[in-house]
Amino acid sequence: MITFEQVSRRYRERLALDSVSWHMDEGECVVFAGPSGAGKTTLLRLITHELAPSSGTVTVGTFRGARLPRAKRALLRRTLGIVYEDFRLLNDRTVFENVALAVRITGHFADAEVVPRSLYALEEVGLQQKQAAYPSELSAGEKQRAAIARAIVNRPAVVLADEPTGALEPASAREILGLLRRIHDEGAALLVVTTRPEIGEALGGRILRLHDGRIAADEAEARPPWSAAASGAAPPAALTDRGA
Repeated sequence: MITFEQVSRRYRERLALDSVSWHMDEGECVVFAGPSGAGKTTLLRLITHELAPSSGTVTVGTFRGARLPRAKRALLRRTLGIVYEDFRLLNDRTVFENVALAVRITGHFADAEVVPRSLYALEEVGLQQKQAAYPSELSAGEKQRAAIARAIVNRPAVVLADEPTGALEPASAREILGLLRRIHDEGAALLVVTTRPEIGEALGGRILRLHDGRIAADEAEARPPWSAAASGAAPPAALTDRGA
């Protein structure tokens, strides 16, 4: 599903990622743990092709290449679900409108499908009673649940989460980890980056430790005992560069 082949990314004189190689299977849960500045966010931005590698190749589904054409980059991002530490909700839109916008911009669904899909996603994260609220009226935990609803509403094959509990108090953090674990159990691949290795243990995922832009040598080629690909389970949606 996701493969890095000798990928490096340099910002002028600073080497953020240094010859990183790793692979993630369909339906797998992988957690990258490391301190601030280790290269975790750079890794996510390479997966979404917000950044191009300085060298090496990034493959996500059938999207392969050091630098994708603009149209294919847009298509790739529409097939990923992304959860940010700072939520990135539109403050002038209701919770429902934030989620529904993610459905509309794909261009894959008829108008009649937008409302039921959005309401179902909100129900999955327990926010159906907050659909008319604005982000400023939500707690931090509720904001993150709204962000997760937006990420999963289009049934992506993989959900990417950047420090999903970083802004939350412990009780809300446990709720969010439980929600992410359930999403993974239902078939989506899950990739989380965090400064806290215990999150990987809570999610039951394969933990790769990233430090100074490198993966620990004894972990780069590790494989989990189970993945959806090995069990024959299919992901919720295919990551394919065919179609627009």
